Amino acid sequence: MKITPKILIIDDLKGNRLMVKTALKNAGDYMFLEADNGIDGIELTLKESPHLILIDAMMPGMDGFEAIDILRKHEQSKNIPILMISAMDKKDEKVKALKSGISDFISKPFEKLELITRVNSLLHLYLKFLEKQKELESININLEKRVEDMLDRRIKEIKLASLGELTAGMTHEINTPITFMKSNIELLRYDIDDLSIKNENKKNVITETIDTLNDGLNRIKNIIDNTREIVKFGSNELKTINIYETIINSTRMVYNRSKHLSKININNKLFDLEIDKNDFIFETKAIKEKIEQVWIIFLNNACDEFEKSSKEFKNRSLDIDITKIDNKVNIRFKDNAGDGIPSNIIDNIFEPFASTKLESGMGIGLNIGKQIIEQHNGIIKAYNENNCAIFEVEI
Repeated sequence: MKITPKILIIDDLKGNRLMVKTALKNAGDYMFLEADNGIDGIELTLKESPHLILIDAMMPGMDGFEAIDILRKHEQSKNIPILMISAMDKKDEKVKALKSGISDFISKPFEKLELITRVNSLLHLYLKFLEKQKELESININLEKRVEDMLDRRIKEIKLASLGELTAGMTHEINTPITFMKSNIELLRYDIDDLSIKNENKKNVITETIDTLNDGLNRIKNIIDNTREIVKFGSNELKTINIYETIINSTRMVYNRSKHLSKININNKLFDLEIDKNDFIFETKAIKEKIEQVWIIFLNNACDEFEKSSKEFKNRSLDIDITKIDNKVNIRFKDNAGDGIPSNIIDNIFEPFASTKLESGMGIGLNIGKQIIEQHNGIIKAYNENNCAIFEVEI
């Protein structure tokens, strides 16, 4: 936007002010401000912030030198260019004027062309100064924001590192009793087989109970193993894997929970435990265990939302669609548990600790999923479509 320069003329004689305005009238598009004494000139400067001040040296009351001294000491006016127009002709008077803090000096009577040249020169320099100052302020604001973001990310990294250390210790402690219980369940199974129980149905019930306990322990062990994978650092070898197979494996792991909450369709085929993991082939290079962890995070988040949903089971669906375009595999998880991802978290849903609602089920898990996908140079995003929540990955 073009700026109309404001020129303040401070002179006790109205005729002098008119003479200056007349000389500059056709030299440019200016806005003129006037003051007939130094005090009013200072007040008008602080109120209007002119781009140039033209001031007379000799005025009654507060002269030009006193006014300039005050203006140069004030933060708001210290950089405004000041052109002194005076009838002083002695060398020592001119030196005094230049030492007072003015930007330039012109003697009365002045030549019109000289006044125009000096006014335009001072305005040009000052407007450039203001432009650079604005750019610098913008840079400083951006720099402050970047520093703030870096500090915020660092705090989150420290939290994650601390959580990783805590989790690593917890998984180690939990894994010991799990191993003990699994070993004893297997011994119990052998004991059941050795017992002569006449009632075959009773024996089957006991066996089913043992199987249920074993499934529960396997689920806990899977959680422990997956948690270990989350906190484990270091590189892993990329291998060619079938993404469809990883989806099937992950869905099987959460099936005992999901089967009570919603039907799951994978590439338009209803999931059950008998589904063939080689029905589709979508190959890419990835770390199988880590990719499966991402799908488990998505599936568990969907289950969390379905647990809160008031929809009838028959109207619930979690649709997983896998496609391949230009050597990239695209995976979409779409659930209709609610009305989509809430607007207050959708923009930072992959940030750790972004949600303060502990029951939301969204936070650190999705951040870990994001890190895993980015380790694979992939893209992960979350959005809403037709009141459904969608998590999409491209690797």
